[in-house]
Order: sequence, then C-alpha cells, then structure tokens
Amino acid sequence: MSKVRHSWNLTPRQAVALQQRLRKHVVSRGRLPAVRHVAGTDVGFERGGRVTRAAVAVLSFPQMRLVDCAVARLPTRFPYVPGLLSFR
Repeated sequence: MSKVRHSWNLTPRQAVALQQRLRKHVVSRGRLPAVRHVAGTDVGFERGGRVTRAAVAVLSFPQMRLVDCAVARLPTRFPYVPGLLSFR
C-alpha cells in the first residue's frame, strides 16, 4: 500500500476535495489482514471553540482491552464542519 501525503493546512473546501481524491484508497472489505487492534477517536472544543481537544483509545481485538490512549489540546485551526473530523 502506498502512502498518501498531503498538507493538513487546508480550507474546508480543499479538505472536501482531498477526501474525494483519497476515497479510492479506503479498504472496506476483503483485503484486510487479521485485525489485532481497533481505535476510536473524538474531537471537541473548549474555551468557546478556541481550543480543540482530540482523544483516541486503542483496544485489542477481539478482547477489547485498552492498549493505549492519548488526549491532545491545541489552539483551534480548523472550524467544525460535519464530515471533516480528521481535519479538526
């Protein structure tokens, strides 16, 4: 699988266009190796939207035991736009 590199410093319109270009790289079934870990993420805002907080939890699969987790807080650089979670 090739790595796709891109800038994260995008406008919402550019982010939508990038997602459209990247969608062909999504593997949805049939070609995945054995799944050993799954992850969940969420992003929220603090301080009236001036700070963005992101969290991730990685679980073993199928046991669903916590393997690792992290939280990051940074000044908000990208607005809330439905469907563009990864750019927040």
